[in-house]
Amino acid sequence: MNKKIIKSVLFLLILSVLMLRLNDIFKLKQEDGIYPVKIFYEQEKDSIDVIFYGSSHAYSNINPAVLWKEEGIASFDLAGSLQPLWNTYYYMKESLKYQRPKVMVVELVRAIEEREYIEEARTITNTFGMKLSREKYEAIQVSTPDHLVDYLLGFPVYHSRYAELSREDFEPYLGDPNGNVYKGFYPLFATKEYETFSDMSQVTDSRALSPKTEEYLRKIIALSEQEEIPLVFMVAPYQGIVESEQQIFNRAKEIAAEEDVPFLDFNLCYEELGLDPKEDLAEFSHLNHRGSTKLSAWLAQYLKEEYQLPDRRGDALYISWDQNAAVWDQMYQNQILKEEAGWYDFLELISKNPDYTYLISLDGTFDNGEQPLYETLTSIGMSEEIAAQGGIWIHGPDVEETFSGQEEVNYHLELKKCDWIVRKGLSGVELIVDGENYFKTVNGLNILVYDNKTESFVTAVGFDAENSYNYIG
Repeated sequence: MNKKIIKSVLFLLILSVLMLRLNDIFKLKQEDGIYPVKIFYEQEKDSIDVIFYGSSHAYSNINPAVLWKEEGIASFDLAGSLQPLWNTYYYMKESLKYQRPKVMVVELVRAIEEREYIEEARTITNTFGMKLSREKYEAIQVSTPDHLVDYLLGFPVYHSRYAELSREDFEPYLGDPNGNVYKGFYPLFATKEYETFSDMSQVTDSRALSPKTEEYLRKIIALSEQEEIPLVFMVAPYQGIVESEQQIFNRAKEIAAEEDVPFLDFNLCYEELGLDPKEDLAEFSHLNHRGSTKLSAWLAQYLKEEYQLPDRRGDALYISWDQNAAVWDQMYQNQILKEEAGWYDFLELISKNPDYTYLISLDGTFDNGEQPLYETLTSIGMSEEIAAQGGIWIHGPDVEETFSGQEEVNYHLELKKCDWIVRKGLSGVELIVDGENYFKTVNGLNILVYDNKTESFVTAVGFDAENSYNYIG
C-alpha cells in the first residue's frame, strides 16, 4: 500500500513539473508589456530608485541606460503598449510589493483613452506578465470582466499556440544573451522626417477626461500619497498630437496641480529638449534612438536635481545597470554603422569595435585609384597581399582568416546566432548569411558585420568602385 502511495505521489510530482515546464514554454513572452514585467520581478529587491510607468511612450522614449550614464540613476521602464490608466495603476501597486522607488514617473499619453474597455490583445499585453495575485485579479476584472477566469489562469488563452512556437520559447530571455540586464526599454531605430513639430502652445483650454480614466488618475495620485513616494506626471513629445488631445493633457495638468503633483508636458518644450523633427522621430507617435536619448538625458538631470537621487555608479549591487548601459552603447554603435554610407568611415567604425566579426571581400576591379583604399585597408589590419591583389579577410574576436583572390573558397563560419557560408569559384562570389546571399557589387568592397556582444547580424553592404565607391545597402 505504501509503495502505491509513493508511486502515486511521484507520478503527481513528475506530472506537476512537466505541466509547469509546458506552461513556461507555451505562455506568451512578448517584449511588449509581458517580458518587462518578468524581468522586473528578477531585479534585486528595493534596488530601483525611479520607475517609469505607462504605455509605449514610456518604454520607447525613456532609456534607463542614459539616466544611468548621465547621473547614475537606477531606473526601470514598467510599461505596455496602449496601456490605459487602470492597468498602469495595477502595475504600480504590483511593483511596490517588490521595490520602494524614490520617485514614480507616470507617462500620461493614454489619458486620452475614452473607452470603458480596450481591445482584448492589449489587455493580455498589460496583465499577463503579472504574477498571480490580488493585483492581477483586480487588473483583469476592471479590464475584461467577461474573461476573468481564462485571463487569470492564462493557459486557456495560449494553450493552442504550439504552431507558433519558436526557438526563443525554449531559451531564457527569449534568446537575448543580455536579457538578464534588461531594464524595460525598447528602442526604435527607424527615422521619419518631419518639417516641424505640432504647435500646441496656443491650446490653453481643457477637456474632460473620461470618467474611468479620471478615476484611475486620481487613484494613482492617492496611491502615491498613501505610500509616501513622490509622483511625477509627464507627457512624452510626439509629432502627431492634435488639439483635442492637448486639451485632455491640460485637464490632467489641472488635476495634478490640485494635488501638487509635478506635470511635465514635453509637447510644449521641444526646443528645450533639443529635438529635431528631421532626425529624432521614429514616426508620428514615438521618438527614435536619438530622440529618446535627448529626452532621457533631460529627465536624468531633472530627477537628480529635484529629488537628490543617489549616484549608484561604482556600487557592486548595481552592476547590471553598468552592463545594460554597455549593451545600449553597442546597439547605438550598430545603428550608427547601419546609417554610415561612406566607405572610409565605415571601415573605421568596424575596425575600432572589438566586438565585431567582419568579412571584407575585395572583388573584381576593387581599387579604382581614386581613393586611399590600400593604405586604409592595411592600416586596419588587412594583409598587404590581400589589400593589393584582392581576396577575402575575415576578422573577429575568435577568428582570423584570409583567402587570396586567386584561390577557390568554400568556407563555413558558425557564429552564435547565424551562419556564414563563403563560396568563391568560376561562378563568382557568394556571401551567404542564414541562407541569403549578400554579395552586393562585382567591382569593389563587399562587407558583412556581426556583433558578438548582442549576438546579432548587423549589416551587409557594398561599395561600388565603378561609381566612386557609392554605398549599396
